[in-house]
Amino acid sequence: MTPNMLKVFYTIASFIIGASLLLLLIVPPDSPEYFVTLMSICVGAILLLLVALTARFINR
Repeated sequence: MTPNMLKVFYTIASFIIGASLLLLLIVPPDSPEYFVTLMSICVGAILLLLVALTARFINR
């Protein structure tokens, strides 16, 4: 995996987390959209963790 691809995945993960955090402020806590937003944050965090682990193992 090239460093440019990792940068793209990092940007995607950051966008998912940022957009989800903004939506978390707008969506009412008792709605189903709130749960979907929380799951989006989890997906973004997992993607960010995978990018970090991949970058670490590539640089070894």
